[in-house]
Amino acid sequence: MSSSPPAGKKAIKRFVLTFQDELVERIGWLIRIRWLAAAGVSTTILLVDLLFDLLLNYRILLVCAAFIFLYNLIFHFYFRCLLREEHLPQRHQRTSRFANIQISTDLVLLIVLIYFSGGAENPFIFYFIFHVIIASILLSNLASYLQASLAVVLFNLMLVLDYLQVIPHYRLFPFLNESVYHNPVFLLGVAGVFTSTLYLSVYMATSITSKLRRREEELMQLKDSLEQTNRRLMEIYEYRSRFILKVEHELKAPLAAIQSLITAVITGFPEHPEPKVKDLLTRAEHRTHNLLELIRQLLTLSRMQTAGHAFKLEPVKLEPIISRQLEILHAQAESKGLEIVLDLPAEIPPVKADQEAMHQVVMNLLSNAVKYTEQGSVTFKVSAEGNFIRLDVVDTGIGMSKEEVAMVFEEFYRTSDAKAKYEGTGLGLSIVWEIIEGHGGRIEVVSEPGRGTTFTVWLPRAEA
Repeated sequence: MSSSPPAGKKAIKRFVLTFQDELVERIGWLIRIRWLAAAGVSTTILLVDLLFDLLLNYRILLVCAAFIFLYNLIFHFYFRCLLREEHLPQRHQRTSRFANIQISTDLVLLIVLIYFSGGAENPFIFYFIFHVIIASILLSNLASYLQASLAVVLFNLMLVLDYLQVIPHYRLFPFLNESVYHNPVFLLGVAGVFTSTLYLSVYMATSITSKLRRREEELMQLKDSLEQTNRRLMEIYEYRSRFILKVEHELKAPLAAIQSLITAVITGFPEHPEPKVKDLLTRAEHRTHNLLELIRQLLTLSRMQTAGHAFKLEPVKLEPIISRQLEILHAQAESKGLEIVLDLPAEIPPVKADQEAMHQVVMNLLSNAVKYTEQGSVTFKVSAEGNFIRLDVVDTGIGMSKEEVAMVFEEFYRTSDAKAKYEGTGLGLSIVWEIIEGHGGRIEVVSEPGRGTTFTVWLPRAEA
């Protein structure tokens, strides 16, 4: 028998694949954002040129904005090629490299924009924070710090070259003293604040991202473990259902034979058995009948719970089913003096259901209502509600507490009052539940001790 890998290793592998797939999606998001950024930079340059009297070389800045459009177009086409890559390991490797290239390119272009728009005096220098945060989200911790280091090196290199007058200084504000940009104390202060801000930003962003990734990995492991447990439970449940079916089939035949023999003795020799013996035989026949009924219901329930079971859905008319079940229960209701109230529309739309299953639903609900009601009435109401047909079975019987209502559909469950006064298997309502669920409907119960019970069923209408 082959052994499957542990849940933890499978979950980690799935997490890595999921992370890589998310990285592909986020790269697409980054490219879309860059279109907006390029449009925003161009618009800002034109508005500043119109509204403010600043010392800017607008042509160079517009060329930079155009360059953003150009390289983002290249990234866009490369990304489309990347999506067509079918070999996953190679695609994941190219995806990580592509993400690093994009962010590095953005940093280089941003430092060019900053340089031509004032350098150290440009307040937009802290836009680098956005890039290192994006890097922390998309990339590994090491790659995030490397990108932050690239930004620090580029910025500080610009300050040093400007200070040494290797490159010309492009002023932004005409009202500021130009000598301040060659003041080492000022430049060291700007460099220190910029560097510390970037590294603190990447530290906080990677810390949060790492925690989120760990939590996601733990959730993956938990999900994988739960899926394995669920599969195992389903296997056990399936085995249990098959076992019950086999045992029930083995028990049904001998029990039926025993009942037939007892019945033959009682009816074939009416005068021979002594009254006491006859009473014992009658009780034995009754108990055998109850056992056969239990096995029949267990067989029905087990078949419904077996994998692959499906109901034969077709348009089914409820009128003949209701009439048939009321005819069967008429004598029992009459012996108790119960009033049977029918509240049916002139024409009941057909339901999309299995005909035999509908007989079981109506029979179980009506027989329970008659059985557990000693006086008063049993009402059966049918109405149409949108795409569903609603059935209400209302009795004035013994009722149930809230705690009992919550458990009433469990297998073999019977309320304390029901067990004390009435015979039963505790499987009828479990069968009803399985049928309703299998038909895409729902069932609700409202009850109070001593005040009766209302079962409400919604079944899908058959399409016209």
